[in-house]
Amino acid sequence: MAITLSFDGFTGSPEELRRALRNGRVSVRSLPLLQLIDQALEQVAELDLPERGSLLPLLAELLERKLRALLKLDADEPEADEDEGESLVGLLVELDEAVRFLLERAEARSLVIRVPPADLPPDRRLGRLSVATLHRYARRYIRPRALLLDEERFGVAEAWRWLLAQLSRAGWLWFSRLELSSWADRTVTFAALLEGVRNRQIRLVQEEPFADLLIELEPEEERRPA
Repeated sequence: MAITLSFDGFTGSPEELRRALRNGRVSVRSLPLLQLIDQALEQVAELDLPERGSLLPLLAELLERKLRALLKLDADEPEADEDEGESLVGLLVELDEAVRFLLERAEARSLVIRVPPADLPPDRRLGRLSVATLHRYARRYIRPRALLLDEERFGVAEAWRWLLAQLSRAGWLWFSRLELSSWADRTVTFAALLEGVRNRQIRLVQEEPFADLLIELEPEEERRPA
């Protein structure tokens, strides 16, 4: 079992939860959406997955569902309706299946004995050259390449500082206008947004489902300490 979900009256895998919903043992409206999302994210974070990057689209969508649930909770709306609850459980089933696949593949590959490649046969077309000759050739015909530096890490703290810098200009901005070119940047920025909502440092407004998000700075007196 890769992911285990637990709440009042149920403990089991996402697939078992979907079967419980279908046969009526669990009501969709009784699902604690935020609790289920947090459980799945925490368990995936604790797993030692060598190919975790392949889960990024599913994790990004799960973070987006958490953001929607927080917005509804902040607006005192019901936590889950029929379509939303079933859709979330389906997403958790997909994530569980993907995690299982990666774990099984990692286990299968752990049995493979790694053998270094054989040496290439000597090239008989060339005679042996001295180090001094090779050095003179390299200096004359080979230009040094620029060093390639590792890409700077973009984490939640960096994303939060970047968001505050963007908000400091007008006090608000649209999420769609943020220059987020990759799933990794979107995921990290979503996580930073959730922290800002939790600390009441920003407010998120969405006029209708799937509409663009308006990000606003909360007044100073409404904020909690970071």
